Amino acid sequence: MNQTASHSQTPEFGHTPSTGILRQQPPSSVQIAKTNKRAKAKAWMQDTLAVAVILGTIGSVPFMVKSCSEDVDRQAVEAVKFQAQVGGVK
Repeated sequence: MNQTASHSQTPEFGHTPSTGILRQQPPSSVQIAKTNKRAKAKAWMQDTLAVAVILGTIGSVPFMVKSCSEDVDRQAVEAVKFQAQVGGVK
């Protein structure tokens, strides 16, 4: 049972037995460029989402204020009508 597994897709690492340090080939320029593109795309998407959330928050305030002011006006009119029906207004 002194067999070792030999996998064809296992990368070859240089190993220095005295220090225990594994050595690996540095990534190619294609791999670095691909990683940089992904990082830039991710950062761009995060920035775009943040701007959209901020603009949505700021943009919704006028609609909320308008809606609330319409409710207040409606309630004031109803209060006057109610007081007129009850006879509170003289």
